[in-house]
Amino acid sequence: MRRVALVSAVVVLAACGGATPMVTSTLVSHNETTTTISTTSINSTATTVAKKTASTTTAPTCSRQEDKGSLVVFAASSMVNIFSDVKSAYLASHPCTSDIVFSYGSSATLATQIVSGAPADVFVSASASTMGTVQTANLLKGAAVTFAKNVAEIMMYPKSRFIGTIGTVQDLLDSQSPDIKVGLCVTSAPCGSLANTVLANAKNTYANNSITRVNIADSESPSVEDLVMKIQLGEFDAGIVYHSDCQFAIPGSKAVCVEIPTSINSTNSYLAGSLNTKRNTSDFLAYLNSYDFQHYAQWKYGFLAP
Repeated sequence: MRRVALVSAVVVLAACGGATPMVTSTLVSHNETTTTISTTSINSTATTVAKKTASTTTAPTCSRQEDKGSLVVFAASSMVNIFSDVKSAYLASHPCTSDIVFSYGSSATLATQIVSGAPADVFVSASASTMGTVQTANLLKGAAVTFAKNVAEIMMYPKSRFIGTIGTVQDLLDSQSPDIKVGLCVTSAPCGSLANTVLANAKNTYANNSITRVNIADSESPSVEDLVMKIQLGEFDAGIVYHSDCQFAIPGSKAVCVEIPTSINSTNSYLAGSLNTKRNTSDFLAYLNSYDFQHYAQWKYGFLAP
């Protein structure tokens, strides 16, 4: 009479720890024929698979050594958080770029420096007008590319006594919130120009002629990076910054933010331009429009699609 034995086998492989696999109930019986699965065989197979995996996972290399070198990027200060975040990953996937040196500041200031001869490979501007300064000087190699947009938002010092009382742009007035300290970017900086548009829209929307830069700003900052720092340190109770600055600060409880309605808000565009024809330069511009960067910029930092 044919006999069939029930097989119960549990194999545990510790692929990363290298532990010896255990095999239980390895006896299989079919018509009195017995086969034993050996631990040695399993060890041998696991080792072979591990070696094949290791051999196929290799770091990318620079195929053209003449392309190898560092990259100098002059970038709007509102890009400091995301560029610092993605730098290591970019270098790992672009072996011809040995390093990226970022120089941050107001786009207007950076544009002036480039026109004056400051050495740079890429210019990343927070407005079309500041990119136009470099383009007018015939320093761009090809057309500048828009890769992101941003909107304005009210950022507040998290320990300010005005938390909870600021709900609109007009609440930044001393007449609405006595003795409130408010900072804005200088008008020449894209974040200052954006704030001017928001103030003008709020003035019309609320029919309040007091909503002006002169009446609201207690002090001005040369860049949004400087303004954000002063708000987070408590030098200002509030200021008009970018939505991306708020999205970065809120998870760490560095700030409290108040959204500005779409009817009053405005957007600015981020553009990147090549200042030479190097391969590393064109690679960086291509990366800014890649799915990986676009997804990260929008999901984590709150930038808008171009």
